[in-house]
Amino acid sequence: MKKLNIISGIKQYRSEVDTNFHMPGHKGKNGILDEIGNNLNFYDITETLGTDNLHYPTGFLKDAMEYIAESYGSKKSYMVVNGTSCGIISAIMACTNPGDKILVQRDCHKSVYNACILGDLKLFYLYPEFNKKHGLNFSISLEKLEQMLIDNPDIKMVVLTYPTFYGICFDVKKAAEIVHKYGKILMIDEAHGSHLHFCKDLLPPSAESSGADIVTQSTHKTLPCMTQGSIMHILSDRVDLNNVETMLRMLQTTSPSYILMASIENAVHWMNENGEERLKRNIEVFKRRTLELRNMGINVLEDDFLIGEGCFDFDATRAVISMSELGITGTELQEILRYEYKIQMEFADLMYTVGYITATDEPEDIDRLFDAVKEIYLDRSQSNEKREIVQIEAFPQLQHERKMRKAFYSENMLVDMDDSIGKTAAEFIIPYPPGIPLVCPGEIIVPETIEYVKVMLENGINVNGVDKNNQLRVVK
Repeated sequence: MKKLNIISGIKQYRSEVDTNFHMPGHKGKNGILDEIGNNLNFYDITETLGTDNLHYPTGFLKDAMEYIAESYGSKKSYMVVNGTSCGIISAIMACTNPGDKILVQRDCHKSVYNACILGDLKLFYLYPEFNKKHGLNFSISLEKLEQMLIDNPDIKMVVLTYPTFYGICFDVKKAAEIVHKYGKILMIDEAHGSHLHFCKDLLPPSAESSGADIVTQSTHKTLPCMTQGSIMHILSDRVDLNNVETMLRMLQTTSPSYILMASIENAVHWMNENGEERLKRNIEVFKRRTLELRNMGINVLEDDFLIGEGCFDFDATRAVISMSELGITGTELQEILRYEYKIQMEFADLMYTVGYITATDEPEDIDRLFDAVKEIYLDRSQSNEKREIVQIEAFPQLQHERKMRKAFYSENMLVDMDDSIGKTAAEFIIPYPPGIPLVCPGEIIVPETIEYVKVMLENGINVNGVDKNNQLRVVK
């Protein structure tokens, strides 16, 4: 039997890719994690005399979290070693009781829904505004946010995503004002925005500086941190710290990795020292190259353009590229970049391929991506074989047949996709990445969703919840 399959697999991948625009934010570059990375065994310790305990910190872990809180300007910050999913679930369950109602942005991460299953919560949805012209969910409507809170005064908290996976931002300051006007707690899933704080001049405002009560961040996504490293910030007295710490103790491992915790602190320190200068440099290169390609007719999203189209703001470290007008899907473009240019992006959908530009990237990395995109466009635009690609709206407003928790624990059965229409979903149906559920347990499956899933599968996009025989689970 072949040994060291994981190490061999990673080595094989590294040999096939020269430049990557996917997480983790350190991009595998030397010089950032060397102190930790070159001495893994030395730093791999545990809770014992002379170290510290993440769940009851009194020593250097406490000092590290105080340093992170001071850096971000929070009331208290927690290192989260089970990923932001753990932080999100802990935060939601810390602020609610079983049976409570919460309002969530419908295109949020699956961990928000998992919190509702575990906490036995009732969901209300705030749907994003879908822009058919660009095939993208734009900002949420703050008018609809306020109306939802007026119509449902017993909602306990609001959970919103900022920025989205595509870098789209709403007016988070205004959203906080509205939520607090009605006496609710605002939690922001800022998984893709831990870098915003470090470049205030050129990026949208960070959620932690805009009035949110709780912010969860995937430090490993956009900062030079090892995978799974995350932070939770508490920013107001509306949140009970004891409840938060109780939930973190319950949901996090009792054997947290000191290597991972050192990586989180190191990432924040590195950004404090280098983040602003390097982000500004990379954003300037990105914007210059974006405008160059847009002038050629290539659809690369850019903040001024999006704002002119009705979007509130855009994270200018997100490379969102489409060649759908040439009949090239996002997944096809991702594969061309990967196998012909050895450039790996983060994820792709039907229209767009998406990559992350972080402070650890060099200008030549960005140029390499844009040179490749330019070459692909010039080559493929000569072809007469073009097909129309239209992004389908992913979130029809689905009816809840029963509470999510009840559906999740109900007896279920496998059925063919076409036979699932009109039945109640027993598990999530999720294109992955990015991990946003199309259907949640308890929702009735509609024809539009099945059509969308079929298009995703036909174009090589993984859809969790659909098995190899194109069957999915429904409540029996």
